Amino acid sequence: MIRIHNLNKKFKEKSVLRNIDLHIKEGEVVSIIGPSGAGKSTLLRCINMLEVPTEGQIYANDRLVHYKNNSQGKLTFFSKMKLTWLRKQVGMVFQQFNLWPNKTILQNIIEGPCIVNKVPREQAEAKARQLLQKVGLEDKINEYPTSLSGGQQQRVAIARALAMEPKIILFDEPTSALDPELVHEVLEIMVKLAREGMTMVVVTHEMNFARNVSTRLLFMEDGMITGDGTPDDLFGNPSPRMLKFMRNLEQFNVEEKTELQEDRTYAAHAGIAHGF
Repeated sequence: MIRIHNLNKKFKEKSVLRNIDLHIKEGEVVSIIGPSGAGKSTLLRCINMLEVPTEGQIYANDRLVHYKNNSQGKLTFFSKMKLTWLRKQVGMVFQQFNLWPNKTILQNIIEGPCIVNKVPREQAEAKARQLLQKVGLEDKINEYPTSLSGGQQQRVAIARALAMEPKIILFDEPTSALDPELVHEVLEIMVKLAREGMTMVVVTHEMNFARNVSTRLLFMEDGMITGDGTPDDLFGNPSPRMLKFMRNLEQFNVEEKTELQEDRTYAAHAGIAHGF
């Protein structure tokens, strides 16, 4: 499905990814966890070429889409044709939704299939309706993104990715921008996709998803994959660095819940309707 060999990425002189070797197989649900700055999101962005690797090889369905080897003086970038092909194979769901605010939900979903895949509009609209029903938003088809909650916008973003009929979907912290009470509605859709056999790579801080839904878990730190195994293996016998990460994350979640409860209490006492 996706094979990566000796992937490196630098921003100026700072190494963000170091010697990444990774093989993602069809049907796998791979969760990537690790502290901020570990290179998790950069890895996803390199896979679909939103970031150009400094060095390394990337294959999708056994097709070489990027090769760069500075040490041997060889340089081969992806062509526009390869990039278009890659984007059809690899969908992506972003942390911040990235929906067009001036387009309706329907228009957001059919834009890619119509322009990139050359799907007839009537066919694209029929597919969009099916996908919106799948994510529970068929009644929002003619609304604009700003009228939707964060959780609803992220569900639209998932429908938009699915509309391109990708072989694999990358999720870059899809719930981190959401209020805690909206997280579950996005995770429910992702669980459904996993059960249907969709190949997924998910950068997440949702440990329940990583533990109970993933078929494979990666732990990243300092731009490297330092843990790779089943969730039972890694959670059952975490490295000292992974254990420290989980403890810090647990403390953060406790503090976040406390702050949310304080906000709700303040709003209730003040008689303010903030949607809490």
